[in-house]
Amino acid sequence: MRILVIDDEQSILRTFKLRLTQWGHRVLLASDGDSGLEIVHKEPCDVVITDLKMGGVPGEEVVRRISSESSGTEVVVITGFATVESAVEVMKSGATDFLVKPLNFDQVRLVLDKIEKQRSLRDENQQLRDRVNELKLKLAEQNSLQNLVGKSKPMQEVMDLIVSVAPLDCTVTIYGETGTGKEMVARAIHQLSPRSSENMVTVDCGTLTETLLESELFGYEKGAFTGAVRTRRGRFELAHRGTIFLDEVANASPRVQKRLLRIVQEKTFERLGGESSVHTDVRIIAASNRDLAAMVREGSFREDLFYRLNVVPIHMPPLRDRTADLPLLARHFLDLYAREIGREPPNLSPEAIEQIMQYAWPGNVRELAHVMERLVITSSENVIRRILFLEPAEPPPLQNPGVASLDPPLKDQITALEMDYLTSALEACRGRIKEVSQRSGLDERTVRRKMRLYGLHKEDFK
Repeated sequence: MRILVIDDEQSILRTFKLRLTQWGHRVLLASDGDSGLEIVHKEPCDVVITDLKMGGVPGEEVVRRISSESSGTEVVVITGFATVESAVEVMKSGATDFLVKPLNFDQVRLVLDKIEKQRSLRDENQQLRDRVNELKLKLAEQNSLQNLVGKSKPMQEVMDLIVSVAPLDCTVTIYGETGTGKEMVARAIHQLSPRSSENMVTVDCGTLTETLLESELFGYEKGAFTGAVRTRRGRFELAHRGTIFLDEVANASPRVQKRLLRIVQEKTFERLGGESSVHTDVRIIAASNRDLAAMVREGSFREDLFYRLNVVPIHMPPLRDRTADLPLLARHFLDLYAREIGREPPNLSPEAIEQIMQYAWPGNVRELAHVMERLVITSSENVIRRILFLEPAEPPPLQNPGVASLDPPLKDQITALEMDYLTSALEACRGRIKEVSQRSGLDERTVRRKMRLYGLHKEDFK
């Protein structure tokens, strides 16, 4: 880091110059507040270490002016024992930390290492934000792809294919596991197509019975069945001149598959209970989390319909095949959900990012989105250190199947067990009381009381 030291004692300046240079920092020196402020204005510094009591511009004014004029500069003040209270007051004006004379350079190094780590974390999170914004701007040029975040090769291939196929009005089938974003791909294709000014209508073929799915897709005439008190248009009519998205089309029954084949081929159908044909001009996009080609071989899906739907297949990769996108996606969803509730998005520590990278994400992007939303709602910290609910639950210890011992007395056995549990929890959580409280189910006040009871100190577990 570039560090400026301001002090009117030459011996202190020389010592700082020697130590900080040995630690790999670039060091600038000033013997009073006026010259120190001139240096800051000419050469932006990462850190300014300034004495409080010196001639010329006092240290309090140096802190105030640097904090207000140089937002990227951290300020550390030097003070004597007798002026610690004034140092605390100065910290309210923007100082990051303070050092007490006579100086302990081990403490100086701790303070600088902490600042360097915080700056590095801020830089990493800013880089992630910049990369997300850069990607969003790039996608905005291609219209309507802003919700498909990813820089990995599989996702870039998907985006290229979307841009290529969208204007062609051909039938598309999107394959992918649950939660990979198949509907988002369908919407991107629709919005990039010449039909974008018309409706995109979605039908989930996996949640409706055969009869309900038929009535949803094709509508019905008045009196077609009990309760049909008026004619109702189906989704194919509602999607006229637009796009219809048939989600989980593999679940359609043979009867529905037959009717779908006709509408793909002839663009006509009859409503339930109707006799006259209805013409519709729609683009069909289907999606499936199952292999339709394998279903054709098994005889559970019509081969002729498969070839009509599978003109352009798009395969959405699961998150485990696009791990390079995980930090970008996590940052995207943190920003999205924080904006929805009017909060500043929290940052992710390197440990939290490592957790995200190592987790399997069986629910894919949908699961990641839900986890990030939960973090935004539940986290009160600016930096998320660990994501507790991503950590696998430890199996309970095996209980001794034999007869419980009567010695020592039950009260002593419970005390020993409780102390062992609390010690293990503090070790696992590195002394973080809040984390121990969350994992143990005890409130923080109870955890602190029991720690005092058993003589446990959080500093011993860091």
